[in-house]
Amino acid sequence: MTIQPVPQLDELAQAQAQAEAMFASVERSLAELREAVESLKERAIAGEEIDATTTSKTVTQLSETVARCQKAGLILYDCLNKQAGIARGGYALDLDKARADIGCKLDRLRCAIGSGEFPE
Repeated sequence: MTIQPVPQLDELAQAQAQAEAMFASVERSLAELREAVESLKERAIAGEEIDATTTSKTVTQLSETVARCQKAGLILYDCLNKQAGIARGGYALDLDKARADIGCKLDRLRCAIGSGEFPE
């Protein structure tokens, strides 16, 4: 008998791995862009002429990278919440408490069948 992996867990693990890889890529891109921005800043402070096209391109890349970072963060956050059992609305199911509550209700029903009264 072989144990088959649960498809949802495999998909969740894959999504999390992809999000983590995307996040690492974005971190590298941000580091490169930071160096580019610092270089532009140093050139501006030194009084050198700065090409508007290069500056515009760097700022555009920076904003695109920040957007990718936010997307990767949301994907990673969703994956971690799914692993923790937290639904999209931000609530989590406490299965232990639910199990205990159901057990108590079943106990009350069993007692009621036998004695005719409900315990409190």
